[in-house]
Amino acid sequence: MTKSPETRGPAIADLSQRHNALLVLDVDEVVLQFITPFCELLEDHGAKLHAESFRLTGNVREIATGAALSGHRLDDITEQLYREQEARQRPVDCAQETLGGFADLADIVFLTAMTPSHYERRRRTLDRSGLLYPMIATERSKGAVVAELCERWDGPVVFVDDLPPNLAAVRRSAPQVRLLHFMANDVFRPHLPPLPQGAESATDWPTAAAKIRTWLES
Repeated sequence: MTKSPETRGPAIADLSQRHNALLVLDVDEVVLQFITPFCELLEDHGAKLHAESFRLTGNVREIATGAALSGHRLDDITEQLYREQEARQRPVDCAQETLGGFADLADIVFLTAMTPSHYERRRRTLDRSGLLYPMIATERSKGAVVAELCERWDGPVVFVDDLPPNLAAVRRSAPQVRLLHFMANDVFRPHLPPLPQGAESATDWPTAAAKIRTWLES
């Protein structure tokens, strides 16, 4: 029997709606640092990231032997980071103040693919960083979730994520949504796969804010 994808957080029907416009944001590498604390945790395990392609598997190697860490071990380390995120993950520069500047334009929702069982830890991490917006943690396709959000918000909708496949999923399921690629840490940027047609990119929150405001005001 196939397990249904898990989702934690408020139901879409229960989200507060003050505006017709909506800003949907990924969390890791968009509003919370992921790569930097992940690399710090790798050092605790005697390993180091060598970003030679756009993936973790094969690019994380033991410092002593040079052997690549298995996907299973990387999954375990990622889960450790999520368990310890309250101590390890810090907000991305300018994220909190930038999002506060959109309060007059749009509602804001976080949409994360983090393992939903860590929902309460992430909620506390965001709250302590002043990022108080509702969050949905899901194993479902982000495209499907954004499409459902678009059934409630009939104004401009903007989706921000660090992974091109997630942007592509939203393009397929909700083609009217404006897409922005944002990745706070630049280590993987030289190896990015192509962005979906129409997507734009930003490398810091001041640049991202200008693009998002233009879209939300359209």
